[in-house]
Amino acid sequence: MNTLLYLIMLPFSFIYGLMMFVYNKMYDCKLKKIRHFDIPVISVGNISVGGTGKTPHIEYLVELLSKDFKIAVLSRGYKRKSKGFQYVDVNDCYTKTGDEPLQIKKKYPDITVAVNANRCKGIEKLRRDFPDIDMILLDDAFQHRKIQPSLNIVLIDYNRPVSKDSILPAGRLRDCKSSLYRADIILVTKCPNDILPKERKTVASQLEKYKKPLYFSTLEYGKECPLFQSSIDLNCQTKLSGISGIANPVPFFKLIDKRYAFAIIEKLKFPDHHDFSEKDIRIILKKTETSAIVTTEKDSVRLIPHFNGMENRYTEKLFYIPIKVKVFESQKFNSHIIEHVRKSKTDSRLY
Repeated sequence: MNTLLYLIMLPFSFIYGLMMFVYNKMYDCKLKKIRHFDIPVISVGNISVGGTGKTPHIEYLVELLSKDFKIAVLSRGYKRKSKGFQYVDVNDCYTKTGDEPLQIKKKYPDITVAVNANRCKGIEKLRRDFPDIDMILLDDAFQHRKIQPSLNIVLIDYNRPVSKDSILPAGRLRDCKSSLYRADIILVTKCPNDILPKERKTVASQLEKYKKPLYFSTLEYGKECPLFQSSIDLNCQTKLSGISGIANPVPFFKLIDKRYAFAIIEKLKFPDHHDFSEKDIRIILKKTETSAIVTTEKDSVRLIPHFNGMENRYTEKLFYIPIKVKVFESQKFNSHIIEHVRKSKTDSRLY
Protein backbone atom coordinates (compact mmCIF):
# COMPACT_ATOMS: atom_id res chain seq x y z
CA MET A 1 0.00 0.00 0.00
CA ASN A 2 1.46 3.35 -0.99
CA THR A 3 1.89 6.14 1.56
CA LEU A 4 -0.98 8.31 0.31
CA LEU A 5 -3.49 5.45 0.36
CA TYR A 6 -2.24 4.40 3.80
CA LEU A 7 -2.86 7.92 5.16
CA ILE A 8 -6.33 8.00 3.60
CA MET A 9 -7.19 4.68 5.26
CA LEU A 10 -5.88 5.60 8.73
CA PRO A 11 -9.11 7.31 9.95
CA PHE A 12 -11.12 4.23 8.97
CA SER A 13 -8.59 2.05 10.78
CA PHE A 14 -9.02 4.21 13.88
CA ILE A 15 -12.81 3.73 13.77
CA TYR A 16 -12.53 -0.03 13.22
CA GLY A 17 -9.90 -0.33 15.95
CA LEU A 18 -12.09 1.61 18.37
CA MET A 19 -15.03 -0.69 17.61
CA MET A 20 -12.87 -3.76 18.28
CA PHE A 21 -11.53 -2.21 21.49
CA VAL A 22 -15.06 -1.55 22.79
CA TYR A 23 -16.20 -5.03 21.67
CA ASN A 24 -13.41 -6.71 23.61
CA LYS A 25 -13.79 -4.47 26.68
CA MET A 26 -17.47 -5.40 26.97
CA TYR A 27 -16.43 -9.03 27.38
CA ASP A 28 -13.40 -8.24 29.54
CA CYS A 29 -15.60 -6.23 31.93
CA LYS A 30 -18.26 -8.98 31.90
CA LEU A 31 -20.87 -6.71 30.35
CA LYS A 32 -21.40 -9.52 27.88
CA LYS A 33 -21.67 -13.16 28.90
CA ILE A 34 -18.85 -15.59 28.21
CA ARG A 35 -19.57 -19.31 28.16
CA HIS A 36 -17.30 -21.90 29.78
CA PHE A 37 -17.62 -25.60 28.97
CA ASP A 38 -16.83 -28.65 31.08
CA ILE A 39 -14.58 -30.06 28.37
CA PRO A 40 -11.21 -28.96 27.00
CA VAL A 41 -11.75 -26.51 24.12
CA ILE A 42 -8.68 -25.42 22.14
CA SER A 43 -9.07 -22.45 19.82
CA VAL A 44 -6.69 -21.87 16.90
CA GLY A 45 -7.02 -18.35 15.57
CA ASN A 46 -5.20 -15.17 14.61
CA ILE A 47 -5.54 -11.38 14.71
CA SER A 48 -4.87 -10.72 11.03
CA VAL A 49 -6.58 -11.39 7.72
CA GLY A 50 -4.93 -13.66 5.22
CA GLY A 51 -3.36 -17.03 5.61
CA THR A 52 -1.49 -17.70 8.85
CA GLY A 53 -1.88 -21.46 8.40
CA LYS A 54 -4.85 -22.23 10.66
CA THR A 55 -5.98 -25.35 8.79
CA PRO A 56 -2.59 -27.16 8.70
CA HIS A 57 -2.12 -26.32 12.39
CA ILE A 58 -5.55 -27.74 13.19
CA GLU A 59 -4.48 -30.85 11.29
CA TYR A 60 -1.25 -30.98 13.31
CA LEU A 61 -3.29 -30.94 16.53
CA VAL A 62 -5.67 -33.59 15.16
CA GLU A 63 -2.75 -35.92 14.53
CA LEU A 64 -1.21 -35.14 17.89
CA LEU A 65 -4.35 -35.54 20.02
CA SER A 66 -6.41 -38.19 18.23
CA LYS A 67 -3.95 -40.88 19.36
CA ASP A 68 -5.03 -40.52 22.98
CA PHE A 69 -8.29 -38.59 22.94
CA LYS A 70 -11.62 -38.63 21.14
CA ILE A 71 -11.79 -35.23 19.50
CA ALA A 72 -14.08 -33.13 17.35
CA VAL A 73 -13.35 -30.13 15.13
CA LEU A 74 -15.81 -27.24 14.96
CA SER A 75 -15.50 -24.54 12.29
CA ARG A 76 -17.62 -21.70 11.03
CA GLY A 77 -17.47 -23.15 7.51
CA TYR A 78 -16.43 -19.94 5.80
CA LYS A 79 -18.25 -19.17 2.52
CA ARG A 80 -20.45 -22.26 2.66
CA LYS A 81 -23.94 -21.92 1.20
CA SER A 82 -25.70 -23.93 3.91
CA LYS A 83 -27.03 -22.52 7.17
CA GLY A 84 -26.90 -23.59 10.79
CA PHE A 85 -25.23 -26.67 12.21
CA GLN A 86 -23.94 -29.28 9.76
CA TYR A 87 -21.86 -32.41 10.21
CA VAL A 88 -19.19 -32.79 7.54
CA ASP A 89 -19.10 -35.99 5.50
CA VAL A 90 -16.25 -37.04 3.19
CA ASN A 91 -18.71 -37.11 0.28
CA ASP A 92 -20.06 -33.60 0.90
CA CYS A 93 -19.54 -30.74 -1.51
CA TYR A 94 -17.51 -27.78 -0.28
CA THR A 95 -20.51 -25.50 -0.91
CA LYS A 96 -22.30 -27.21 1.98
CA THR A 97 -19.44 -27.30 4.46
CA GLY A 98 -16.74 -24.85 3.40
CA ASP A 99 -13.48 -25.98 1.85
CA GLU A 100 -11.30 -26.16 4.98
CA PRO A 101 -13.62 -28.32 7.13
CA LEU A 102 -14.09 -30.67 4.16
CA GLN A 103 -10.32 -30.86 3.67
CA ILE A 104 -9.90 -31.85 7.33
CA LYS A 105 -12.65 -34.48 7.12
CA LYS A 106 -11.24 -36.03 3.94
CA LYS A 107 -7.82 -36.21 5.57
CA TYR A 108 -9.12 -37.62 8.87
CA PRO A 109 -12.40 -39.41 8.12
CA ASP A 110 -12.62 -40.94 11.60
CA ILE A 111 -12.70 -37.52 13.26
CA THR A 112 -16.00 -35.73 13.90
CA VAL A 113 -16.01 -32.45 11.97
CA ALA A 114 -18.89 -29.97 12.17
CA VAL A 115 -19.65 -26.41 11.09
CA ASN A 116 -21.73 -23.76 12.79
CA ALA A 117 -21.34 -19.98 12.89
CA ASN A 118 -22.68 -20.05 16.45
CA ARG A 119 -19.85 -21.84 18.24
CA CYS A 120 -21.75 -22.10 21.56
CA LYS A 121 -24.66 -23.94 19.96
CA GLY A 122 -22.20 -26.00 17.96
CA ILE A 123 -20.40 -27.20 21.08
CA GLU A 124 -23.72 -27.89 22.83
CA LYS A 125 -24.89 -30.12 19.96
CA LEU A 126 -21.58 -31.95 19.76
CA ARG A 127 -21.79 -32.63 23.50
CA ARG A 128 -25.36 -33.94 23.17
CA ASP A 129 -24.64 -36.12 20.15
CA PHE A 130 -21.23 -37.36 21.31
CA PRO A 131 -21.10 -37.29 25.13
CA ASP A 132 -17.89 -39.33 25.05
CA ILE A 133 -15.89 -36.64 23.20
CA ASP A 134 -12.80 -35.70 25.20
CA MET A 135 -12.09 -32.32 23.64
CA ILE A 136 -13.01 -29.91 20.85
CA LEU A 137 -10.79 -27.98 18.45
CA LEU A 138 -12.20 -24.62 17.39
CA ASP A 139 -11.06 -23.32 14.02
CA ASP A 140 -10.68 -19.53 13.75
CA ALA A 141 -12.48 -18.61 16.96
CA PHE A 142 -10.18 -16.09 18.66
CA GLN A 143 -12.61 -13.23 17.98
CA HIS A 144 -15.61 -15.36 19.01
CA ARG A 145 -15.69 -13.95 22.55
CA LYS A 146 -18.92 -15.68 23.55
CA ILE A 147 -16.78 -18.73 24.32
CA GLN A 148 -13.89 -18.95 26.74
CA PRO A 149 -11.65 -21.70 25.36
CA SER A 150 -9.56 -23.62 27.82
CA LEU A 151 -6.57 -22.82 25.58
CA ASN A 152 -6.22 -19.98 23.06
CA ILE A 153 -3.52 -20.53 20.42
CA VAL A 154 -2.90 -17.44 18.31
CA LEU A 155 -0.98 -17.73 15.04
CA ILE A 156 1.24 -14.95 13.68
CA ASP A 157 2.78 -15.09 10.20
CA TYR A 158 6.57 -14.76 10.45
CA ASN A 159 6.54 -12.78 7.19
CA ARG A 160 3.94 -10.31 8.48
CA PRO A 161 4.93 -9.33 12.04
CA VAL A 162 2.10 -7.67 13.95
CA SER A 163 4.55 -5.16 15.42
CA LYS A 164 4.85 -3.60 11.97
CA ASP A 165 1.20 -3.92 10.97
CA SER A 166 -1.89 -1.73 11.33
CA ILE A 167 -5.60 -2.24 11.86
CA LEU A 168 -7.80 -2.75 8.79
CA PRO A 169 -8.12 -1.22 6.24
CA ALA A 170 -4.74 0.56 6.48
CA GLY A 171 -3.13 -2.74 7.49
CA ARG A 172 -4.06 -6.41 7.81
CA LEU A 173 -4.96 -6.63 11.51
CA ARG A 174 -8.58 -7.55 12.21
CA ASP A 175 -8.12 -7.26 15.96
CA CYS A 176 -6.20 -5.01 18.32
CA LYS A 177 -2.61 -5.98 19.12
CA SER A 178 -3.56 -5.82 22.80
CA SER A 179 -5.77 -8.88 22.21
CA LEU A 180 -2.58 -10.95 22.24
CA TYR A 181 -2.71 -10.61 26.03
CA ARG A 182 -5.69 -13.00 25.86
CA ALA A 183 -3.63 -15.67 24.11
CA ASP A 184 -2.36 -18.67 26.03
CA ILE A 185 0.16 -19.61 23.34
CA ILE A 186 1.61 -17.49 20.53
CA LEU A 187 2.77 -19.55 17.56
CA VAL A 188 4.84 -17.85 14.86
CA THR A 189 4.09 -19.68 11.61
CA LYS A 190 5.58 -19.98 8.13
CA CYS A 191 9.12 -19.50 9.40
CA PRO A 192 12.05 -20.35 7.11
CA ASN A 193 13.05 -24.00 7.45
CA ASP A 194 16.56 -22.88 8.38
CA ILE A 195 15.59 -20.03 10.71
CA LEU A 196 18.55 -19.01 12.84
CA PRO A 197 18.46 -18.66 16.64
CA LYS A 198 19.19 -14.93 16.36
CA GLU A 199 16.18 -14.52 14.04
CA ARG A 200 13.93 -16.28 16.52
CA LYS A 201 15.34 -14.08 19.26
CA THR A 202 14.46 -10.97 17.25
CA VAL A 203 10.86 -12.13 16.82
CA ALA A 204 10.65 -13.10 20.49
CA SER A 205 11.80 -9.62 21.53
CA GLN A 206 8.91 -8.09 19.56
CA LEU A 207 6.39 -10.29 21.41
CA GLU A 208 7.94 -10.55 24.88
CA LYS A 209 5.69 -7.86 26.39
CA TYR A 210 2.71 -10.23 26.07
CA LYS A 211 4.47 -12.72 28.37
CA LYS A 212 3.09 -15.79 26.60
CA PRO A 213 4.70 -19.14 25.75
CA LEU A 214 6.16 -18.69 22.29
CA TYR A 215 6.69 -21.36 19.64
CA PHE A 216 7.76 -21.37 16.00
CA SER A 217 6.62 -23.52 13.09
CA THR A 218 7.20 -23.92 9.37
CA LEU A 219 5.31 -25.53 6.49
CA GLU A 220 6.64 -28.61 4.75
CA TYR A 221 5.44 -29.45 1.25
CA GLY A 222 4.95 -33.09 0.28
CA LYS A 223 5.17 -34.84 -3.05
CA GLU A 224 2.49 -33.84 -5.53
CA CYS A 225 -0.63 -36.03 -5.51
CA PRO A 226 -3.10 -36.57 -8.36
CA LEU A 227 -6.64 -35.40 -7.77
CA PHE A 228 -7.80 -38.40 -9.81
CA GLN A 229 -6.09 -41.50 -11.20
CA SER A 230 -3.00 -40.57 -13.19
CA SER A 231 0.15 -42.12 -14.61
CA ILE A 232 1.69 -38.74 -15.49
CA ASP A 233 5.12 -37.85 -14.09
CA LEU A 234 5.32 -34.10 -13.52
CA ASN A 235 9.10 -34.28 -13.72
CA CYS A 236 8.72 -35.10 -17.40
CA GLN A 237 6.50 -32.12 -18.17
CA THR A 238 7.90 -29.11 -20.03
CA LYS A 239 4.91 -26.90 -19.34
CA LEU A 240 2.86 -26.53 -16.16
CA SER A 241 0.08 -24.31 -14.89
CA GLY A 242 -0.13 -23.33 -11.23
CA ILE A 243 -3.56 -22.52 -9.80
CA SER A 244 -4.05 -20.79 -6.47
CA GLY A 245 -7.14 -19.50 -4.70
CA ILE A 246 -5.65 -18.94 -1.24
CA ALA A 247 -4.99 -15.81 0.81
CA ASN A 248 -1.23 -15.73 0.26
CA PRO A 249 -0.18 -17.66 -2.85
CA VAL A 250 3.41 -16.38 -2.89
CA PRO A 251 4.97 -19.37 -1.03
CA PHE A 252 3.07 -21.81 -3.26
CA PHE A 253 4.24 -20.14 -6.46
CA LYS A 254 7.81 -19.93 -5.16
CA LEU A 255 7.67 -23.64 -4.39
CA ILE A 256 6.54 -24.71 -7.86
CA ASP A 257 9.05 -22.34 -9.47
CA LYS A 258 11.81 -24.09 -7.54
CA ARG A 259 10.48 -27.66 -7.74
CA TYR A 260 9.69 -27.54 -11.46
CA ALA A 261 12.45 -25.18 -12.58
CA PHE A 262 12.84 -27.25 -15.75
CA ALA A 263 9.31 -26.33 -16.93
CA ILE A 264 7.61 -23.21 -18.23
CA ILE A 265 5.06 -22.31 -15.55
CA GLU A 266 1.96 -20.20 -16.09
CA LYS A 267 0.34 -18.94 -12.89
CA LEU A 268 -3.38 -18.39 -12.36
CA LYS A 269 -4.29 -16.53 -9.19
CA PHE A 270 -7.82 -16.42 -7.78
CA PRO A 271 -9.20 -14.84 -4.56
CA ASP A 272 -9.08 -16.76 -1.26
CA HIS A 273 -11.77 -19.49 -0.99
CA HIS A 274 -12.62 -18.83 -4.64
CA ASP A 275 -15.75 -20.62 -5.86
CA PHE A 276 -14.65 -21.69 -9.33
CA SER A 277 -17.15 -20.67 -12.01
CA GLU A 278 -17.97 -22.38 -15.31
CA LYS A 279 -15.78 -19.80 -17.03
CA ASP A 280 -12.87 -20.64 -14.70
CA ILE A 281 -13.28 -24.34 -15.41
CA ARG A 282 -13.31 -23.73 -19.17
CA ILE A 283 -10.01 -21.87 -18.81
CA ILE A 284 -8.55 -24.72 -16.77
CA LEU A 285 -9.78 -27.33 -19.26
CA LYS A 286 -8.08 -25.39 -22.03
CA LYS A 287 -4.86 -25.45 -20.02
CA THR A 288 -5.01 -29.23 -19.64
CA GLU A 289 -4.85 -29.60 -23.40
CA THR A 290 -1.25 -28.41 -23.37
CA SER A 291 0.02 -28.67 -19.80
CA ALA A 292 -0.41 -30.39 -16.47
CA ILE A 293 -1.91 -28.39 -13.61
CA VAL A 294 -0.65 -28.09 -10.04
CA THR A 295 -2.79 -26.53 -7.33
CA THR A 296 -2.89 -26.18 -3.56
CA GLU A 297 -4.43 -28.72 -1.21
CA LYS A 298 -7.24 -26.35 -0.24
CA ASP A 299 -8.02 -25.50 -3.87
CA SER A 300 -8.19 -29.19 -4.76
CA VAL A 301 -11.26 -29.57 -2.52
CA ARG A 302 -13.06 -26.92 -4.59
CA LEU A 303 -11.89 -28.24 -7.95
CA ILE A 304 -12.72 -31.94 -7.58
CA PRO A 305 -16.54 -31.56 -7.84
CA HIS A 306 -16.18 -29.71 -11.15
CA PHE A 307 -14.07 -32.50 -12.68
CA ASN A 308 -15.94 -35.55 -11.38
CA GLY A 309 -17.07 -37.62 -14.37
CA MET A 310 -14.89 -35.83 -16.92
CA GLU A 311 -12.71 -37.61 -19.44
CA ASN A 312 -9.40 -38.98 -18.23
CA ARG A 313 -7.47 -36.71 -20.60
CA TYR A 314 -8.54 -33.80 -18.40
CA THR A 315 -8.55 -35.32 -14.93
CA GLU A 316 -5.21 -37.14 -15.16
CA LYS A 317 -3.36 -33.84 -15.45
CA LEU A 318 -4.61 -32.39 -12.17
CA PHE A 319 -2.29 -32.50 -9.15
CA TYR A 320 -2.14 -30.86 -5.72
CA ILE A 321 0.71 -30.38 -3.29
CA PRO A 322 -0.06 -31.40 0.32
CA ILE A 323 1.35 -29.41 3.21
CA LYS A 324 1.99 -30.21 6.84
CA VAL A 325 3.27 -28.31 9.84
CA LYS A 326 6.63 -28.79 11.48
CA VAL A 327 6.89 -27.23 14.94
CA PHE A 328 10.34 -26.31 16.16
CA GLU A 329 10.90 -27.72 19.68
CA SER A 330 7.94 -29.99 18.91
CA GLN A 331 8.49 -32.15 22.01
CA LYS A 332 8.02 -29.15 24.28
CA PHE A 333 5.02 -27.88 22.30
CA ASN A 334 3.36 -31.31 22.11
CA SER A 335 3.80 -31.85 25.84
CA HIS A 336 2.30 -28.43 26.51
CA ILE A 337 -0.83 -29.28 24.51
CA ILE A 338 -1.27 -32.85 25.79
CA GLU A 339 -0.76 -31.88 29.42
CA HIS A 340 -3.29 -29.08 29.03
CA VAL A 341 -5.93 -31.49 27.72
CA ARG A 342 -5.26 -34.01 30.49
CA LYS A 343 -5.36 -31.37 33.20
CA SER A 344 -8.50 -29.74 31.78
CA LYS A 345 -10.25 -33.10 31.63
CA THR A 346 -9.32 -33.78 35.26
CA ASP A 347 -10.42 -30.33 36.40
CA SER A 348 -13.76 -30.65 34.62
CA ARG A 349 -14.59 -33.78 36.62
CA LEU A 350 -14.37 -31.75 39.86
CA TYR A 351 -17.44 -29.73 38.96
